[in-house]
Amino acid sequence: MSEVKVSLKRLWAVPLLTMAVSALAQNEADSQCEPSALFRLAIQNYETSVWFSLGRFRELEETCASGSNFASYQHGRAQLESMVGNHAAALSYMDSYLELRPNPPQDFPSPVTSVPAVEYVTERALDHRVVMVNERHHASTDRLLTMELLAPLAEQGFRYLAIEAGWNGDPVNSRGYPISHTGYYVNEVVFAELIRSAIALGYRIIAYEREDEQRNSIVTREMNPREHREWWQAKNIATRVFDVDSDAKLLVHVGYGHLWERRADAWAPMAIHLRQFTGLDPLTIDQTLLSERSRPELEHPLRIRAKELGLLDEDAVVLLDSEGESVRPDEDVDVGVFGVSTRYANGRPVWMGMDGRRRAIDFDTPECAARNCMVEARRAGFPDEVPFDRVEVVNAGRATLYLPPDEDMVVDVMGLDQSVLATRNLRVPEP
Repeated sequence: MSEVKVSLKRLWAVPLLTMAVSALAQNEADSQCEPSALFRLAIQNYETSVWFSLGRFRELEETCASGSNFASYQHGRAQLESMVGNHAAALSYMDSYLELRPNPPQDFPSPVTSVPAVEYVTERALDHRVVMVNERHHASTDRLLTMELLAPLAEQGFRYLAIEAGWNGDPVNSRGYPISHTGYYVNEVVFAELIRSAIALGYRIIAYEREDEQRNSIVTREMNPREHREWWQAKNIATRVFDVDSDAKLLVHVGYGHLWERRADAWAPMAIHLRQFTGLDPLTIDQTLLSERSRPELEHPLRIRAKELGLLDEDAVVLLDSEGESVRPDEDVDVGVFGVSTRYANGRPVWMGMDGRRRAIDFDTPECAARNCMVEARRAGFPDEVPFDRVEVVNAGRATLYLPPDEDMVVDVMGLDQSVLATRNLRVPEP
């Protein structure tokens, strides 16, 4: 009888031990993958190596997937992958974070025509002094439209570019180019080129994000916490642009729904507050709903239908209905943009050519033949600037870089641990 009791105790001990181990694993996953912990990891060492946390994030994937905070992991991973040029991976992790699912088919209510987005927005801007374009922070493609609008809008007298991603204390305008401290998202190479291009065309960069001392301001203390940030963003733009230059024309690059022109439940987006502060009606352009996703079936049904009709191109377009109005699923904005369709060559998005600002060149990476490397290219003599290109090279002896022609460049080949494996100088010839 006693032997039976001992056997039964042993049988019970196995599942109890398994449960205990499982609980410990769950606690570990919840601790390492807690949202604030992941956030701290994501921005660790971004001032010197914005990709520094990527290796650690990848190591945590299995651990975080077993816990309750996997969504936070996917969000952070998407952003880090975008920083090293892994566009497809960034889209994939963010779509998983958003839990996107295919939607029922949808057709246009009337015949539609396609026009280049730059051409359409430039024409519409003639009637506005404020133009607002939004982005998905993980999608480098969403910065291309704003970059291409810089020159035509400058011809109309636009001289200010306001960015949510910037830090107001950074003297980017006097320096003439962005560095890591200019802003976290600005460490991505397309965003950095947006800033360089704007300054070269005579724009003044305005950073407008709410500052730490504004968080507890008595002026907005009683506001809905979400609206608090929107109010201060608009207030900062109004103060730093229109209080200084009452006749200013302004291009604003924002994230997601800050440019909605209709109150959302208990809070008002930044665009509404900016209109109240300035009396100016902004032209609002949304790219977040109709742009590409990680898989075609996850895209907006109108984008899928536009593809079927052959209306999309590699460049961003606007579709006009029979009345000449922009087709847009969200009436809270003025214009809906069908973003670029990415084509890849040698594993890199072709849009990295940035409308002729860059040339694709082959670059030997023998140090990376049996390991993961980060390759960064900067202008010679500018070691602190955000790279002109950054790409991860995985077990490959050659990579494609997109670099400006007729510039002396310094290319660093590094390990994920920031170790410098090689440094080479090169000059990209003119076409």
